[in-house]
Amino acid sequence: MTTLIRNEILHEIEQDLHDLCQPLTSLQCRLELAQMIGDPESLKEAVALGLEDTRRLFAGVAAMRERLLHKDGNGEA
Repeated sequence: MTTLIRNEILHEIEQDLHDLCQPLTSLQCRLELAQMIGDPESLKEAVALGLEDTRRLFAGVAAMRERLLHKDGNGEA
């Protein structure tokens, strides 16, 4: 693997990780707020919205995995 390809892959991973932070932060905030409020409706809403956030996280991870697994020797998909 050339240095250029390696640097490109690392840059893409850095961007992907940055993109994963938003739904992860959202998930954490939703759960913490629901825990502080503590009523059943807040907890139900946090779970529903948290599940949406986890789907976004899994989609981001799947995209990263796909990109890494399908890079050829020229750094192209």
